[in-house]
Amino acid sequence: MKIIKYILFIGFVGILFLPLLQSIYPFYNEIPLRGEFVPAPKSTLSVENWFNGSFQSVEEKYRPEHTGFRPFFVRIYNQINYSLLANSPNKNIVLGKNDYLFDTKHVNAYLGKDFVGDEEIRLKVLKLENVLDTLKSLNKQILVVLAPSKVRYFSEYIPERYLIQKKDKSNYEQLAKQLSKSKVQYIDFSAWFLSQKQKSKYSLMNKFGIHWTKYGEYVAMDSLINYMSEKYNWNLPKARYRKLTLTHTPQFTDRDMIDPLNLLLQKDDLLLAYPDVYVDTTKADKKRPRILVVGDSFYWGMYYWGMCNEVFDRGEFWYYNRVVYPEIFENGKIVQREPMFTDMHKIIDKFDIIVFFQTEQNLNDLGFSFIERLYASFLSNINEEDKEIRVKYYIELIKKDSKWYESVKEKAKKWDKPLEEALRIDATYMLEQQQETKLKQEIKAMEIGDR
Repeated sequence: MKIIKYILFIGFVGILFLPLLQSIYPFYNEIPLRGEFVPAPKSTLSVENWFNGSFQSVEEKYRPEHTGFRPFFVRIYNQINYSLLANSPNKNIVLGKNDYLFDTKHVNAYLGKDFVGDEEIRLKVLKLENVLDTLKSLNKQILVVLAPSKVRYFSEYIPERYLIQKKDKSNYEQLAKQLSKSKVQYIDFSAWFLSQKQKSKYSLMNKFGIHWTKYGEYVAMDSLINYMSEKYNWNLPKARYRKLTLTHTPQFTDRDMIDPLNLLLQKDDLLLAYPDVYVDTTKADKKRPRILVVGDSFYWGMYYWGMCNEVFDRGEFWYYNRVVYPEIFENGKIVQREPMFTDMHKIIDKFDIIVFFQTEQNLNDLGFSFIERLYASFLSNINEEDKEIRVKYYIELIKKDSKWYESVKEKAKKWDKPLEEALRIDATYMLEQQQETKLKQEIKAMEIGDR
């Protein structure tokens, strides 16, 4: 009997030491946790950091992250919270009914918590309307694409505690309303997807991802191409697929919310269809228009399927209006570019159509400031001579303000651009703000006149 007790005791102590053994001499290949986090740095022992306490401070953060079998224990903990307590292990993810997952920011947008107000939305649409005639005279087109919201598509699975917080207005609803009354061309995939919810052969949205399904993305791409071909009399290539792979196991972006939960057990999704997409150019015109897409992550799939450079000619994707794709190669290295707005006329001259491509979460800033720059540069009531006079005035104003001037110098260094170019960017921004104030005054005057 004593022998059994000793064996059990030694076995129990041995189990307790296994995580320590795994952390020092790894004997089991652990699957790392998924999601974005900043790992704690590894400390280096020295006499100085030992006595000043910095070594201990770093170790307190580093050691827990590198304990043996930590990913396994985290997954057990998360699984208990998810399956037994119906709690989301990730604060950025909402656990909905029937295991449907929603991004917190997308839920807030649906509820109207980020609503910018009627005036701001009307202002955006009016800015686009004000430049339409000028751009059309240059044979340039503008199109707004409202990508679908998963939260709006699956609103029946939102927890009740969130629904009682819903406000009367949201950015999507008011923007769609304003666009419908304007001259601006737009496609509302959010509304269209809802109309196809019971009709579509395969699911257009998924349970465990943020974005549309790959099949939904393909359907949207095909519809977008057909719309532009018909609307602008373009003979564009077609989006087709060779085969469909059907599975209940989420792939690619269909996993971008289930993976960060770091669960122990795999969950099945709806029946998902994955098309093997290609661009068919056989019946298209050889000379194709150029496209500039200013948008968010909902455009990535279309981009990789060849929307910019196969459907269109040498198109560009300005991701959040911050990074330009495709990247360029310099000295054998990939170099990422930032949009430079020193001359909007040169930018617009390169393209035949500008598409603003955003989902509901980002409609609190349609165009990510691109529209404001477009408006300031192409207003019909400001000629180029007048604009240049105003820009030069603001440049001189910046130079007279020492703090402002120094901040522009820092921007020039960061952008690796000449100082004069950075000065023009800030001066142009001041002109944009001036025009925005003027337009707001016009809106208020119109509202007073309508009363």
